[in-house]
Amino acid sequence: MTLLQLLYFETLARMLHYTHAAQELHISQPSLSYAMNELEKELGVKLFLREKRRIALTPYGQRFLPYVQKALSCLDQGKLSLQTMKGEEKNILHLGYFHSISSSFVPPLIESFYQAPEHRRIHFQFMEGTSYEIYSQVKEGKLDLGFSTHHGPGIQTCLVMKQPLYLVVPLEHPLAKKNSVTFNDFAKEPIIGLTRGSNLRDQLDRTFLSHHIAPNLVFEVQECNAALQYIDLKFGVGILPEIPTLHTARVVALPIAEKEATFIRNVFLIWDPDRPMSPAVEAVRDFIVDHYSLKGQEDSLPVPTPDGRRNKPGGTAPRHKEG
Repeated sequence: MTLLQLLYFETLARMLHYTHAAQELHISQPSLSYAMNELEKELGVKLFLREKRRIALTPYGQRFLPYVQKALSCLDQGKLSLQTMKGEEKNILHLGYFHSISSSFVPPLIESFYQAPEHRRIHFQFMEGTSYEIYSQVKEGKLDLGFSTHHGPGIQTCLVMKQPLYLVVPLEHPLAKKNSVTFNDFAKEPIIGLTRGSNLRDQLDRTFLSHHIAPNLVFEVQECNAALQYIDLKFGVGILPEIPTLHTARVVALPIAEKEATFIRNVFLIWDPDRPMSPAVEAVRDFIVDHYSLKGQEDSLPVPTPDGRRNKPGGTAPRHKEG
């Protein structure tokens, strides 16, 4: 297998869409398909399930993905080591984020940051992981800044986003026709949940407990894309943020309206205040705090629009995609 095949596999596994992945890689879709077919032949297993325009990772693909990510990360660290030797490290910033904000929040932020000519000398090294992984790596000094729903002692935070959470149901589900739901509406539904220890799972467990509901948990998965695949296959329903693949699945995402407020989770910019900052890190931190801070809104929730969908400038709650 080649390095390009591994890079193509990681990109396709992350985006689960051949056209979008090919565009990000700047190659043709047939070239991407050929590379994945050759990789599957060499490994002797199917990495992706293909059905019309939709794809999903097979169990073999899910098992293989972490090893590929580690290999690519190791190569990135080697590249960074050489850059450090060349004296370029002072203009490199290590920024971490989790999957559900990887396309909707981070790219526009970076684009806005680069509008200032003096910022163009700063280069980013991105790391995508779970919210807790980002929090841990900031604490360990492996990341300069991170976006996370976690925070704790020794970490400075700035609230930058209030991320709505949705009940995601199969397209044919009886609840799919509603504009919004409450926890009581799906109290007895089979739930596809994240594993214990994730911020989203902890938040949901507390909310179910406060409603005196014992959730009917049928599957536990480690990340949102896997949960979405099982929901698409009609094994149950799940509570998820808006993720890129939500719009390509045969599902409906319903706002959860509780006490006239939308169910949300807070997203923070986090950093270690005791760790010395390079001018590049300080410039990025100050830019995000100045332009994205929601200070004082930690306890306030956005009120749903009259039809029950989330109140977001320029958009509505994701619904579904036919086909």
